Amino acid sequence: MKKIQSILISAIAAMFLFTGCADFLEPEPRNQYTEMDAWKSPENTYLYINGFYKPIYEYGPYGQKYASVSLHDGFSDILRYSANVMGGYGGDVNKVVYTGNISPSENILSDYNYEYARIRRINEFLYGLKTYAHYDADIKLLMEAQARFFRAYLHFMLMRNHGSIVIRDHIDGPKEAFKARSPEAECWDFIEKDLDFAAEHLPAEWDKDNFGRLTKGAVYGFKSRVMLYARRWDKAAQAAQKVVDEEGKRYQLVPDYTDVFRQNDTKEVVLGFRFHGEVVHSVLFDQLYSPKGDFPPENTDIKCIAVPTQEMVDSYRMADGSNFDWNNPAHAADPYANREPRFYASILYNGASWKGRTIETFVGGADGYKPFGIEPHPNATTTGYYIRKLLNEKVTNMAQKGTQQWAEVRYAEVLLNQAEALNEAGKAAEALVPLNKVRHRAKLPDVKETDQANLRQIIREERKIELAFEGQRYWDLRRWRIAHEVLGGKRMHGMKITKHEDGTFTYERVDCDGKNRYFEERYYQFPIPLAEIQNNPDCKQIDKW
Repeated sequence: MKKIQSILISAIAAMFLFTGCADFLEPEPRNQYTEMDAWKSPENTYLYINGFYKPIYEYGPYGQKYASVSLHDGFSDILRYSANVMGGYGGDVNKVVYTGNISPSENILSDYNYEYARIRRINEFLYGLKTYAHYDADIKLLMEAQARFFRAYLHFMLMRNHGSIVIRDHIDGPKEAFKARSPEAECWDFIEKDLDFAAEHLPAEWDKDNFGRLTKGAVYGFKSRVMLYARRWDKAAQAAQKVVDEEGKRYQLVPDYTDVFRQNDTKEVVLGFRFHGEVVHSVLFDQLYSPKGDFPPENTDIKCIAVPTQEMVDSYRMADGSNFDWNNPAHAADPYANREPRFYASILYNGASWKGRTIETFVGGADGYKPFGIEPHPNATTTGYYIRKLLNEKVTNMAQKGTQQWAEVRYAEVLLNQAEALNEAGKAAEALVPLNKVRHRAKLPDVKETDQANLRQIIREERKIELAFEGQRYWDLRRWRIAHEVLGGKRMHGMKITKHEDGTFTYERVDCDGKNRYFEERYYQFPIPLAEIQNNPDCKQIDKW
């Protein structure tokens, strides 16, 4: 193994950010740490383990290259990056949206080296745990279970991107560095095996001094997502059921959808990360996404990274469950009235109440609309909307670091995972049960459709709305193999609103892209990076690349 000084230091920092307890472990203060210090005591070893939790928030609201969470949704049809060029926040990602810009030499949607570097660290840990840690067997099993979950997590992220990868399940010697990609089924088998080990050996809950660590339910919730990607429907449904079995006791839907995103430590969070507003590993989501009117007029550093599209806004149903329709005169006259609860919890629209004021996205308003291309960065919405979901209405200082919990897996997602898996397995009637639980919270009528194809579309639409801006939409379109239809050669839209002297408004649907979006079929499997091909001759490039 390598020296672990940097590992221990970064793990100490990660511990203060991940755990929710007040009684933090205190390592012996030193300037240097040796390789064996990690195994001197279980407390030291846990400092090592704490660093493994880092990807949860790095793929969440504090993500790599700022292409995370809702920014991933910005590659899809539900969000638009608010300018074609956005400096360090979006210049590169918009190249992907509009020109592709994915190749073996460059791919902003792949963190290939990051993932394999962390996998190697985990494998080094597992070797050290077996070789040097002289603890009780039960303690070692708990430690191994956490490490193997994150090894599975990282391999899953690679599989989600590339579809077939090199499995790294131990420390590679000089001869083992050259290794071929494994068949897709073997990759999923490996990930599933690690997840099952983690679920078997992790507790249903920890004591208060270990609050925030992985639990059995968190693993099963995540597995229900993974098995959808693997198209192992029965196993996805079974993993989800393990979480559903704990409904009411450990997991449940928060009655009010809005509260899911403004309260910490709710039973809806199955796998989450809690921020403390400390150090640099925190979240400045409010600074990056808040409407223009939240900032002082002299502020020229407004980010407004991504804004909802009209396509997303029109997806939200009416309160009675019917579809919104611009051809309906009543709908068109007052387009933001009488919509389902998730619309009001997720979208800041013209006329919305926000921080004691009224949102003004009409042309010339405090949050006013600006068309794409008018400035390198318009510092305002280019669609006539802003994200409300995930913003904290109590934040007044845009430089304030966030403390809101990030839910990597919510109970609502687990229910939707189960509904999808059951329907794909030919059990449409059973799929209605978890689906309608999600709809009940939105005060929508039950779905009764049992035709598989029709129910498939309903479930997908429900997922789009329920999980909007949580970073799932783009990847869902890819795994459903419909991204080329939804995105390729398409343009998204916004709403240009004009306010008249009598206080009435005119609504004009406008092109918010300016050019067609880009997606080709080979993007369903991203290329293996060129450096891997050059350094590992046994690893062959993916077909079509």
